[in-house]
Amino acid sequence: MSKRFDFLILGATGLTGRQATRFLAAHPDRSKKWTLAIAARSKQKLDKMASELSLPQDVKIVTVDVTDEEAVNNLVKQTRVVLNTVGPFAKWGTPVVKACVRNGVHHVDLSGETQWMKEVIIECDYNASKTGSIIVSACGFDSIPSDLSLYVANKTLKNIDDSLQVATSTTAFSISGIISNGTLSSMIFARSMPRHRAKELGRPYYLSPVVGPSSSKRRAVYSVYVPQMLKTIVGGFFFMSPTNKAVVQRSWGLLEQDAIEHPSPKAQKSRYGPSAVYEEFLATGGTISAIFLSVLTGLFWASLGVPPIRWLLQKIVPGDTGITDQQLERGYFKTINVTTSTPTASHPDGVKVTTTMSGKGDPGYLLSPILMAECALALLDIDLLPVLAKRGGVLTPATACGDSLVKRLQANERFDLRVEVDDGKNESRKSI
Repeated sequence: MSKRFDFLILGATGLTGRQATRFLAAHPDRSKKWTLAIAARSKQKLDKMASELSLPQDVKIVTVDVTDEEAVNNLVKQTRVVLNTVGPFAKWGTPVVKACVRNGVHHVDLSGETQWMKEVIIECDYNASKTGSIIVSACGFDSIPSDLSLYVANKTLKNIDDSLQVATSTTAFSISGIISNGTLSSMIFARSMPRHRAKELGRPYYLSPVVGPSSSKRRAVYSVYVPQMLKTIVGGFFFMSPTNKAVVQRSWGLLEQDAIEHPSPKAQKSRYGPSAVYEEFLATGGTISAIFLSVLTGLFWASLGVPPIRWLLQKIVPGDTGITDQQLERGYFKTINVTTSTPTASHPDGVKVTTTMSGKGDPGYLLSPILMAECALALLDIDLLPVLAKRGGVLTPATACGDSLVKRLQANERFDLRVEVDDGKNESRKSI
């Protein structure tokens, strides 16, 4: 069945949906004649946005309510890739994903809700593998920088020596931006869950099909030595790390499982290694500020366990209306990941790969929808995707999009991605 739309953006009139619409409508690849549809509940708001953004006439405007499962199914089956920005996803997202799986349609979203991701894996992974549907959550600032950093580092190690495997991988984050209302809503939603379910969210390898090696417990101070900088970066607990780690660990688990079940040279080269351990933190000025950050984050998370505080936050925290383009342009992020290989005869001290990724713009409201759109563009060309994506299923940004996404980000002027190698003998700059 031929598809009417290549891309469908759900929730297009929200701030993230608006940015995704703006990006795709003006994308140079539009010359390839792919088609775009935008959808939301209000025709009036859609028309107003189309006018404000001066959208091309061929962008189709559709009204749909995501609670109307029949309407969602009828719209989704006309589409190749759905970009879903309607959250909290645990509340609104499942019927959309199921419609995509049912019709063999790909789906990307900005969810950082691990409890919902787990439900989608359980309910949809098998059927998606049968219909060829690719389902990818965490396609924004959470968790692409984390997921791609280890993916790129592993690829760099394997290009040096196929026998090299990942031992440790640590990412230090530096960010400036607006706390996303969607992120806060997801945190409040997760904190309102029954205690036994909330406790399960913190279980290591929660989203992974394979249980991996134990990693160090949560602590107040983190650090990583960066060979190229000749310095140690220190920081505290990063509130997004539970989601990011869960996604990275799912990538690790999917690749590990594939190498076990399909022991081809390609699968062996793609796997990170059975002993790979990943962690991340938010960089600070020093040890004292790291402790302060970790304690403050812990207190905030604990406070969300009090229903009146959750209610108050929902009342006083402003939505995404009124945020200007100038505010969005002032944000940024930078990640520095250091991945160390296990020792080998030819590299007894291991090889260290430093992957630096940065983005210009607000991480949540501007860069996240652009990252999601780049994932959607990558999924449009199945021939360029990794083996796991060609089989379909509930995947991660790295396992679904792989090199295709890396190349797209390298070509995007908002992002910079660099890799440097220290093999203990000499240093060399590597291209991906």
